Amino acid sequence: MIEKEGDRAHALVNHPTDAARGCGFVSVNNRRQRIVVKIGSSSLTEDGGQLSYTKLEAFIDQMAKLYQDEHAQIIVVSSGAVALGMAQLGWRRSDSTMPEKQAAAAVGQSLLMQAYQKAFAGLGIHIAQLLLTKTDIEDRKRFVNIRNTMETLLYHGIIPIINENDTVAVEEIRFGDNDTLSSFVAMVADADLLVLLTDVDGLYSTDPRTYPDAKKLDDVWQIDAAIEGMAGAEGSDRGTGGMRTKVAAAKIATGSGVNMVLAASTVEDVLVRVVRGEKIGTRFHARPGELPARKSWLMYGTRPEGRLVVDDGAARALLRTNGSLLLPGIVAVQGDFQEGAIVSVERENGLEIAKGLCNFSAWDLRVLIDRRQQGESLRQMQEAVHRNQLVLAHQKGGKNRGIEARD
Repeated sequence: MIEKEGDRAHALVNHPTDAARGCGFVSVNNRRQRIVVKIGSSSLTEDGGQLSYTKLEAFIDQMAKLYQDEHAQIIVVSSGAVALGMAQLGWRRSDSTMPEKQAAAAVGQSLLMQAYQKAFAGLGIHIAQLLLTKTDIEDRKRFVNIRNTMETLLYHGIIPIINENDTVAVEEIRFGDNDTLSSFVAMVADADLLVLLTDVDGLYSTDPRTYPDAKKLDDVWQIDAAIEGMAGAEGSDRGTGGMRTKVAAAKIATGSGVNMVLAASTVEDVLVRVVRGEKIGTRFHARPGELPARKSWLMYGTRPEGRLVVDDGAARALLRTNGSLLLPGIVAVQGDFQEGAIVSVERENGLEIAKGLCNFSAWDLRVLIDRRQQGESLRQMQEAVHRNQLVLAHQKGGKNRGIEARD
């Protein structure tokens, strides 16, 4: 029923062809479109941080319409747990400690799920809760288990409601914001469309709150330095995301073959209209030649445990021929890792050129480098990183920098 490995896990459901992705229609040749909807804190709460049932029910009505009338598969990434917990407890985010914020998340998460459960149950729709941390995505076995769980839920017509597991997440295992989380969810779920609902109506050439002549971009086909440079200022005091995080989420989503739309949650029937292809917000188009799911995971879902420094010859072979990394090209090993670890492949000047899954431990690599320096040829040994387990860093683009929207 469900593949445990492979580029595209699937239960017995139909997925759109690549040509159908982003066409704006929910149903193409009776195939279901899979949509991840991220709803920010400010889109769910009132000024005091209390949950707005009017706002929540408006979103749920739209999702139910897509689910029931047009047979779309819906996955929800919902912010709001910390804000709801703070309001319930009478605490202020500005002077709360991290343990207090995590406690507020624990209180607020149950309130949030109760609200979703009540609203969806009235429409005859079952929901499920998934709480994730970044380490759940980085670990390949957990990644596959999460994907299989989501596939099973969707196959049975159950809508997953996903949030970060704030009660256990510390800085090094946090996504940091639900924009980033939603892009990883879209990647894991092999979604067709990611919709970020927030309090701005798209990406602007500059901050429209400061510059009245700022122009909204209807379409973004490539996320380059100019697009990244359009992101910068502070967001709301309730949400944690901003325009920088939304552009970063778009980079992950589009690089994984998922179209993304950033739109204002206040637009009437915004979700239904976006899914149907109306020109609302900013649409970030999936890049041509999308990466297979495993390489998307390698690129976006992992942190290197070590570094392999390679000479110019090896660097050229990787970049020009998309070949494997052979042992003779490695000049130094940094870090302490076991075989099967994710490593960064770098030039001697420190520039990362690839990430991949290493076939040797750091200790073994150092031993082999010593033996090579003593004259032994290593060309007949297996690859240090096979090309099927390697993704080139130039596909990731540059660093995020630079109007932040509110979450």
